[in-house]
Amino acid sequence: MDIHKSKTILILTAQFGAGHISAANAIKNLILEKDNTCNIIIQDFISASVPKMNKPMVMLYENNTKYTPALYNYYYYLEKSFDSRHNLLHKLCTPKLVEYILEKKPDLIISTFPLAAACVHNFKIKYPKIDTPTLTVITDVVDSLEWMHPDTNMYFVPSSEIKNRFVQKGISPKCIKVTGVPTNKKFYVDGKIHIPNKHRLLLLGGGRGLFDVDEDFMYWIDEFIKDYPNNIEVTIVTGKNARLYNYLTEKKPLSNIKVLGYVNDMHNLIKNYDFMITKPGGATLFEAIHSQTPVIVKIPKVGQEIENAKFIIDKGIGFVYSNEDDLKNIFYELASGEFESMLDFMQSNIKDFKKLINYDKIADYILELINDKI
Repeated sequence: MDIHKSKTILILTAQFGAGHISAANAIKNLILEKDNTCNIIIQDFISASVPKMNKPMVMLYENNTKYTPALYNYYYYLEKSFDSRHNLLHKLCTPKLVEYILEKKPDLIISTFPLAAACVHNFKIKYPKIDTPTLTVITDVVDSLEWMHPDTNMYFVPSSEIKNRFVQKGISPKCIKVTGVPTNKKFYVDGKIHIPNKHRLLLLGGGRGLFDVDEDFMYWIDEFIKDYPNNIEVTIVTGKNARLYNYLTEKKPLSNIKVLGYVNDMHNLIKNYDFMITKPGGATLFEAIHSQTPVIVKIPKVGQEIENAKFIIDKGIGFVYSNEDDLKNIFYELASGEFESMLDFMQSNIKDFKKLINYDKIADYILELINDKI
């Protein structure tokens, strides 16, 4: 490898949820900030291998997680216990993806999706003389075997606990870097301003505007906070859910809640709120951590989100509620001022956790990995 040659970094990702792509984009930005000569390619690995299957597979994933979570979890926990060699799908994806890799000739391959990592593993087996370093980025707080392959040069994991579990499963500790889930640097804050005795809540449903809180409950919140204008402020972000936005703003407009549609400055929005009521996706969770904003999430039904919710509880960085009655109780406590100490406690825990993750070294680790192969 020519040290003066512009380095090509191939980041393989997938559209199964927004977290894998957002991690890929965050990594790209962090690398370019350190070395703007790098040629960075972000590629949906299914589009590069079996493009006709991409849309049906994404739809199948979305339908399974929404309508048949038990079926999804059966396969999720099966893959958690067995490595990806038992998943026949990667064999279908590998041949064309290998051709794509040979065409691009990357100096480093980064995978932000487990099946992509399995295909890269197959590539390295097929072409052992091509000494391309590989890095896998774990995008949820999980230790599933589907992410692990013996020839992976480096792993980015979300927490020290996950690193310990990887070591228990045979991965060398020298290969594992505790970075958190890579997040756009715009979310990083060193401190927050809190208005005493007033709590600002941000209600999020992701880019697609799919909420764990139903519309009737949104109207309950709207009616409830009417009596506490100086204590509670709520904003709902409906994302690309135009139907919900129109319903909440025109057909049956909310009176006391601010409603936003799709926003391009989520990082600025989150920084100005004390709590996020959201889904426990890995990317969302670490956006909240870097913004020092505790999260309030409903007990999830989907495997990786269940693991993320356990992490929220274990680290004391948010609340996990069971049903609407639980969430109502949280609002009652917010209105009464009982949450002042809880907010301090959770933000303190977030600060302590941030000290344990080397998110500021992500680009350094990547460039060192490439340079070690020169």
